[in-house]
Amino acid sequence: MNINMKDFVKNDIAYLPGAFLSLWLVCTFPVKMTAQTSDSIRTKEIDEVVVKAKMQHTNAMSSTYIPTMKQRQSAQNAIDLLQQLALPQININLMDNAVTTTSGQSVAIYINYIPASAEEMEGILTSDVRRVEYLDFPADPRFQGSEHVVNFIVQKYEYGGYTKATLNENFLTGRLSNRASVYSKFVYKRMTYDLYACTSNHDINHYGNSVEGIYSIEDENGQAFQTTRNEALDYSRFKYNQYPVSFRAVYDTDKMQIANTIGFNFDQSAMAQTGGTLSFVPQNNADYSYLKNEPYVSRYFVWSGNYYFILPHSFHVSVSPGINYGHTNYSYNYQTSLPGSEAIANNSKEDVWQFRGSATLFKKFTDSHTAFFRAWFGSTSNQVSYFGTSPYDNDFSDTYSGAALGYKFLNKVWNISADAAFQWERNKINDLSVAEIYPLINLSVGFSPSRKHSFRTYFHFGANYPGASEKTPNVLQQNELMYYTGNPNLGLSRQVTFNLSYNWMPVNAFSASAFVQYFGEFNLYVPVYKPYNGGTALLRTFETDCDYNRTQIGMSFNYKLLNGNLQLAASPSVSLYRMSGLFDIRRSPFYCSASATYYLGNFYFQASYQTKNLTVQGNRGVIYEDRDFYQMLAGWSRSGWNIRVSAMNMFRNDWLCSTSKLMTPLYSETQFVNGNNFHRRLNLSVTYTFGYGKKVNRGNEVGEQYGAASAIMK
Repeated sequence: MNINMKDFVKNDIAYLPGAFLSLWLVCTFPVKMTAQTSDSIRTKEIDEVVVKAKMQHTNAMSSTYIPTMKQRQSAQNAIDLLQQLALPQININLMDNAVTTTSGQSVAIYINYIPASAEEMEGILTSDVRRVEYLDFPADPRFQGSEHVVNFIVQKYEYGGYTKATLNENFLTGRLSNRASVYSKFVYKRMTYDLYACTSNHDINHYGNSVEGIYSIEDENGQAFQTTRNEALDYSRFKYNQYPVSFRAVYDTDKMQIANTIGFNFDQSAMAQTGGTLSFVPQNNADYSYLKNEPYVSRYFVWSGNYYFILPHSFHVSVSPGINYGHTNYSYNYQTSLPGSEAIANNSKEDVWQFRGSATLFKKFTDSHTAFFRAWFGSTSNQVSYFGTSPYDNDFSDTYSGAALGYKFLNKVWNISADAAFQWERNKINDLSVAEIYPLINLSVGFSPSRKHSFRTYFHFGANYPGASEKTPNVLQQNELMYYTGNPNLGLSRQVTFNLSYNWMPVNAFSASAFVQYFGEFNLYVPVYKPYNGGTALLRTFETDCDYNRTQIGMSFNYKLLNGNLQLAASPSVSLYRMSGLFDIRRSPFYCSASATYYLGNFYFQASYQTKNLTVQGNRGVIYEDRDFYQMLAGWSRSGWNIRVSAMNMFRNDWLCSTSKLMTPLYSETQFVNGNNFHRRLNLSVTYTFGYGKKVNRGNEVGEQYGAASAIMK
């Protein structure tokens, strides 16, 4: 019997069928085989053959990663698993776990093709994740037109499910800071039920702002002068509580997927006090005190649906409706010890309704040619009443609708997609309304000569419309020298994005990505300061007077050593900012994040670092700079338990988080933001999961639901 191992073992095997398991065991260890012939029994020794699964690959459409058992067992949630994987296409901020592309665009997270919230990702059982996909401008109708996507493919149950409890506690942050949640999944036949409940409670000090503002105003005699107003934070106390509950039911077959989610969220800050020292230079040499309180209570009710159907003749339909309702009571109270000063009270209440929906019809003509038609609609209504120092009643409504037509060509080497859309939008404030129609264009090209290399480029032309708070006609007083208002006549700004990237995955132990991106926004609205109250104060409003340009160049890599037990990752980049018009700004900051992860049996260890992040915020005209962040963690995972201790910024004693700088002809400001985000901190995180039933498939988790954006001006 002649055995040719080349017939069984091929390069770049992505999956190892169970039928070949015995063959793999035999080939992994040298053995002696015998074959009976008519003459004699011959013995021949076969050389050792090792078959390795392909754990990552890239193509013109996506990049796919298969987590190792160590990575899945060590991760506590979906974002944590992404950090363990260190995908070269994305960046995860160590401070807030925000997931973006390496060039800073937001990334939509999906679990089995259904949108996932942050709380849904908290409840996921990472040991059930089979692969993770990263996609740019995917044509699949289930992704609802998202530009950048991470999709977790998770096994499902035939029946039964699991329950997962999570406890997260912070220490050295001043007072109480904890979060506890329970997530449970149950599957019966074709139905899957998800229930999520959470309590988040925080009582913290050292949170607030210190502001140094330079005002160019006039005195009572009309003489121009410049004064510096210093508001130095000395005291703060914040109590923050949140209680979200969500429930979802999913009906899943080979031809359809129907998901409905309902949620309620109670969000409260019972105490939000800051106080400190107030001084004016050179107006006087006396120091005064100030006290500010901004409590609020919000309640949100949310319903959302995701419906997907496979129809005859290669048609696919995806429909995603949703309704949000929220009520907020917000108070702003400010008083000082200045002689003759009066307390400022800007209290408000708001009711907000949001209706939204999108539908995509997808047609597959051949294996290479597909087309789609997408339509969407949305309406947000904000009813805001201000009472106190500046009483007003305002009704805002923002209504939009649009339609897009797209085409996609796909084969083993190329992935080309293009779509063009028109969107209509109308903003209405009381009796004043503005409507506009504008085009949207997306073009994406992927090229992959092999499973180890891929090139991708995309072009986006779109628009940015101001929010309701920027268009508020009310005039609200902030302090003794400053008043705020919006501009109802603001129009949209145009946006252009061009990105080129290259992905390289030569072996399981190494992957890398490099990119260059340009983003431009034109006719951008920015804050403008004008004389007010006869020149004795300033009024901040918004006007269209700016062009914004950002060019980024960067790369990232992931390298595994010691048979995968040690993983090194880094993502350096350089950004070139240029802002013209009212604000003349040039900056070229460097940014880098790096991590090292080591696995030792049931234990795992990780050290991470990211440099400070400097950005130029276009709509605010502000140069924003936070601080570098470093952490070390050690954890243990076994039998459903995952216990972790993290130490963050342990050699930093101060409470400074970020610095923002603004410069205009009449007003300049430097703002120092304090908090516990970059202060030294210890964190204890514990998860426990127990399962029940027969595991065949596991899927999507339900989580905290959020309401529509508020129109209250702050």
